[in-house]
Amino acid sequence: MEAMDLEAKLGENGHGHKGSDLDPEKAAGQVLQGGDAKRPREADNGDHRSAMETDEEEDEELGPERCFELHRKSWLSMFGRNGAIPFEAETQYPPMCYTDIPMLPATAGPGDTMEVFFVKVNQITSDLQWPLDVYGIVAVRDSLDWKRNYLFSRGRDNCQTLTSQDSLLELTGPSRAILLWDEPIFEIDLKVKDKGSSSSEDDKILCLDFFGYNNISYKGSLSYTRTEVLSSKHSTVEVRYAHLKRSVEATITARISKGSGNFSARLTACNTSIGEDVVLLDTRGKEVFVNKDGEVTLQRRVVVVEERAELILGIKAEQLGDAGVSSTKLEKKFGYFHIGSSSLHMVVAWSLLP
Repeated sequence: MEAMDLEAKLGENGHGHKGSDLDPEKAAGQVLQGGDAKRPREADNGDHRSAMETDEEEDEELGPERCFELHRKSWLSMFGRNGAIPFEAETQYPPMCYTDIPMLPATAGPGDTMEVFFVKVNQITSDLQWPLDVYGIVAVRDSLDWKRNYLFSRGRDNCQTLTSQDSLLELTGPSRAILLWDEPIFEIDLKVKDKGSSSSEDDKILCLDFFGYNNISYKGSLSYTRTEVLSSKHSTVEVRYAHLKRSVEATITARISKGSGNFSARLTACNTSIGEDVVLLDTRGKEVFVNKDGEVTLQRRVVVVEERAELILGIKAEQLGDAGVSSTKLEKKFGYFHIGSSSLHMVVAWSLLP
């Protein structure tokens, strides 16, 4: 499928099924869960009980570090090939696999995928104080290669500062569509930097957990959204994602075709079958970064769209004056955006799935 130049309006919001949280017992649920071994989780009979209720002594010993280590060892035994593939290895499959090829393979087509909207730190305990300097990873593994598809990845020297008013992680992935062939696995390993120490040993664990999404048990025909809440010793983290039925991959690029790009911007993408925005770029009042060739560096660029739905690109922008003061504002949903003397051109490259 060739890249599509968005010179016209892409669609109107509200077209198609509006996503909402369904009853997990009627839709889909977790297939595995890590972290705090005492967290209630869904048992086979639908009752909520501790994962190791039959052995309370062992349950007391299994903290988040031990659970995550068991998960790591299990992955390495199945997919690590005797240590040849590191646990941290990133997926090697790129986006746009079938965008510009002359002939599509017979296996290519739409399929079920996952869209991740946000990861948010909802609450922290009394031994942590806002603001937090956070680093670590959030990743998803699917059965295309069972390697990490990173949603968030920062080192200790490149922390993101979270506040009680702005506690959303700045997601930079996925790097390709997340496929729902088998149950995908989320991995979260986030730490809070100790500002008074130069050693990572003094940092606190914000969230160390893993969980699976049982997409196979969902037999519905409509896409739907789901929220996972992970409670641990120091925080409560919320993960918002969607199961998209018969969808395709869209890779988005943005380029300044006129002007200098002296503006701040918040760019979003919305799949009308769900109706929730994916944030592609949010400069938070700062000037957008433009490469020498005019390309705007997006935080995220890969989304998935149900084949019978529409993709809507939106922008909220402010032109900045000489001192960085905003002078004009723009809020609209088109393929071409004009902010003061600058023109922003957005292009979508469509691809079927393997």
